[in-house]
Amino acid sequence: KGLANFKFNEFVEIIFRDLGLVFFSGFDFKRIAAEETLKYFRRRLVSLASSLLEGVKLQDYRHWGKPGIRAQLLDLKTRKLEMDFVLEGDAKSLHVLNAVSPAWTCALPFAKYVCDKAEGSSR
Repeated sequence: KGLANFKFNEFVEIIFRDLGLVFFSGFDFKRIAAEETLKYFRRRLVSLASSLLEGVKLQDYRHWGKPGIRAQLLDLKTRKLEMDFVLEGDAKSLHVLNAVSPAWTCALPFAKYVCDKAEGSSR
Protein backbone atom coordinates (compact mmCIF):
# COMPACT_ATOMS: atom_id res chain seq x y z
CA LYS A 1 0.00 0.00 0.00
CA GLY A 2 1.08 3.58 -0.45
CA LEU A 3 4.57 3.66 -1.94
CA ALA A 4 5.23 -0.08 -1.46
CA ASN A 5 5.33 -0.70 -5.23
CA PHE A 6 6.87 2.65 -6.15
CA LYS A 7 9.93 2.27 -8.38
CA PHE A 8 12.03 5.40 -8.52
CA ASN A 9 13.85 4.42 -11.74
CA GLU A 10 10.49 3.82 -13.46
CA PHE A 11 9.28 7.22 -12.23
CA VAL A 12 12.39 8.95 -13.63
CA GLU A 13 11.96 7.14 -16.98
CA ILE A 14 8.35 8.32 -17.25
CA ILE A 15 9.25 11.92 -16.34
CA PHE A 16 12.01 12.05 -18.98
CA ARG A 17 9.78 10.44 -21.62
CA ASP A 18 7.00 12.95 -20.92
CA LEU A 19 9.44 15.88 -21.01
CA GLY A 20 10.68 14.57 -24.35
CA LEU A 21 7.10 14.61 -25.62
CA VAL A 22 6.60 18.18 -24.41
CA PHE A 23 9.53 19.38 -26.51
CA PHE A 24 9.97 16.85 -29.33
CA SER A 25 6.68 15.04 -30.01
CA GLY A 26 5.34 14.45 -33.49
CA PHE A 27 1.97 15.83 -32.32
CA ASP A 28 0.72 18.65 -30.09
CA PHE A 29 1.37 16.91 -26.76
CA LYS A 30 1.13 20.10 -24.67
CA ARG A 31 -2.33 20.97 -25.99
CA ILE A 32 -3.65 17.43 -25.58
CA ALA A 33 -2.24 17.13 -22.06
CA ALA A 34 -3.87 20.43 -21.07
CA GLU A 35 -7.23 19.43 -22.61
CA GLU A 36 -7.20 16.03 -20.91
CA THR A 37 -6.26 17.51 -17.54
CA LEU A 38 -9.25 19.87 -17.69
CA LYS A 39 -11.53 16.82 -18.01
CA TYR A 40 -10.73 15.99 -14.38
CA PHE A 41 -13.09 18.83 -13.46
CA ARG A 42 -16.81 18.06 -13.44
CA ARG A 43 -17.81 21.44 -14.89
CA ARG A 44 -15.58 20.98 -17.95
CA LEU A 45 -16.59 17.38 -18.65
CA VAL A 46 -20.31 18.12 -18.29
CA SER A 47 -19.87 21.14 -20.57
CA LEU A 48 -18.28 18.93 -23.24
CA ALA A 49 -21.05 16.34 -22.86
CA SER A 50 -23.70 19.07 -23.18
CA SER A 51 -22.30 19.99 -26.59
CA LEU A 52 -23.07 16.43 -27.72
CA LEU A 53 -26.43 15.85 -26.01
CA GLU A 54 -29.39 18.06 -25.35
CA GLY A 55 -30.47 18.51 -21.73
CA VAL A 56 -27.16 17.69 -20.01
CA LYS A 57 -26.91 19.96 -16.96
CA LEU A 58 -24.22 20.32 -14.31
CA GLN A 59 -26.72 20.13 -11.44
CA ASP A 60 -27.74 16.61 -12.57
CA TYR A 61 -24.26 15.30 -11.73
CA ARG A 62 -23.95 15.37 -7.95
CA HIS A 63 -22.00 12.17 -7.41
CA TRP A 64 -18.66 12.13 -9.16
CA GLY A 65 -16.21 9.24 -9.26
CA LYS A 66 -12.48 9.43 -9.62
CA PRO A 67 -11.36 10.09 -13.19
CA GLY A 68 -9.63 7.23 -14.94
CA ILE A 69 -6.77 6.99 -17.36
CA ARG A 70 -7.37 6.18 -21.01
CA ALA A 71 -4.36 4.45 -22.44
CA GLN A 72 -3.09 5.61 -25.82
CA LEU A 73 -0.31 3.83 -27.67
CA LEU A 74 2.74 5.94 -28.47
CA ASP A 75 5.07 4.96 -31.30
CA LEU A 76 8.46 5.55 -29.67
CA LYS A 77 10.27 5.78 -33.02
CA THR A 78 8.07 8.49 -34.57
CA ARG A 79 6.94 10.02 -31.24
CA LYS A 80 3.36 10.05 -32.53
CA LEU A 81 0.17 8.67 -31.05
CA GLU A 82 -1.28 5.62 -32.75
CA MET A 83 -4.83 6.40 -33.82
CA ASP A 84 -5.92 2.86 -34.63
CA PHE A 85 -5.57 -0.69 -33.38
CA VAL A 86 -2.20 -2.33 -33.70
CA LEU A 87 -2.04 -6.11 -33.98
CA GLU A 88 1.24 -7.61 -32.89
CA GLY A 89 2.28 -11.19 -32.43
CA ASP A 90 3.95 -14.28 -33.76
CA ALA A 91 2.94 -17.85 -34.67
CA LYS A 92 1.85 -18.56 -31.08
CA SER A 93 0.11 -15.37 -29.96
CA LEU A 94 -1.61 -12.24 -31.21
CA HIS A 95 -2.09 -9.07 -29.17
CA VAL A 96 -4.51 -6.21 -29.83
CA LEU A 97 -2.78 -2.98 -28.83
CA ASN A 98 -4.37 0.45 -28.48
CA ALA A 99 -7.84 -0.97 -27.85
CA VAL A 100 -9.21 2.17 -26.22
CA SER A 101 -12.87 1.28 -26.64
CA PRO A 102 -14.48 -1.87 -25.21
CA ALA A 103 -17.21 -1.46 -27.82
CA TRP A 104 -14.72 -1.85 -30.65
CA THR A 105 -13.01 -4.89 -29.20
CA CYS A 106 -16.28 -6.77 -28.84
CA ALA A 107 -17.65 -5.80 -32.27
CA LEU A 108 -18.20 -8.89 -34.42
CA PRO A 109 -16.56 -7.49 -37.60
CA PHE A 110 -13.45 -6.59 -35.60
CA ALA A 111 -13.46 -10.02 -33.93
CA LYS A 112 -13.56 -11.66 -37.38
CA TYR A 113 -10.67 -9.46 -38.53
CA VAL A 114 -8.57 -10.45 -35.50
CA CYS A 115 -9.41 -14.14 -35.95
CA ASP A 116 -8.45 -13.96 -39.64
CA LYS A 117 -5.13 -12.34 -38.69
CA ALA A 118 -4.49 -14.96 -35.99
CA GLU A 119 -5.29 -17.76 -38.40
CA GLY A 120 -2.99 -16.27 -41.04
CA SER A 121 -0.06 -15.81 -38.65
CA SER A 122 -0.30 -19.34 -37.26
CA ARG A 123 0.37 -20.89 -40.68
